[in-house]
Amino acid sequence: MATPTLGREELKRVLAGLGAAAVFDDAAVHDLYMKLAAIHGAWLAEQQAKQVLPVAGALRRAGTCLIEIAELLNGHETGFQTHVQVETTSQTARMLARDPAIGSIKRAHELIDTFKEDAAKISGACLGAYAELTGMASKDGRDVLGWYDEFTSLLLEIAKKAGVEPNLNKDRRTRKRGGWLFEAAQALEPFLDRYMCSPSPEACGKRLERSRKRLLNTDRQNPRVG
Repeated sequence: MATPTLGREELKRVLAGLGAAAVFDDAAVHDLYMKLAAIHGAWLAEQQAKQVLPVAGALRRAGTCLIEIAELLNGHETGFQTHVQVETTSQTARMLARDPAIGSIKRAHELIDTFKEDAAKISGACLGAYAELTGMASKDGRDVLGWYDEFTSLLLEIAKKAGVEPNLNKDRRTRKRGGWLFEAAQALEPFLDRYMCSPSPEACGKRLERSRKRLLNTDRQNPRVG
């Protein structure tokens, strides 16, 4: 959860403006406020997941590369080895032996063996971290505005409790958005992070249309029993 940007008293005033104050006592207002906090928190979690993904990708590449490098330097091990592996290992050892601090082919091969052992450990750590982070970011495939469905559902819940029609319309002449659902969204969006708010009234209307359609399709696919 994340604390809404506006307080409970402001929420009461908004509900009064939407004609819903009479059916929302203090307990109900608190419950509604907590639901807004949950939507806000879900959005923040999505943003954190997006920031995690580039790091996860880098860890995967690092782990995979270390495995590939270790395999290429495996040319002097027992068992079948490819010509590329043998030559890569030999040429690497030859160049390392030129370093005065190493000084010999034998010492070069010892250094390569140590590197392969370390590479196995580090690659395992990288791929393990990758698995953990991608698990945190498992919602990446979700619609970037998927959280708005929850927000729209909350607006529809308010309308149902208040006994008002959650209509949404657009004037054919002026092209302006209107209707209770639109007014409710405009009034309650400011309780969320400013980056969550619709950039324009038209964008808000489109968000509501798409979310309401998705919610309707979900209800049709999962009809309530009883």
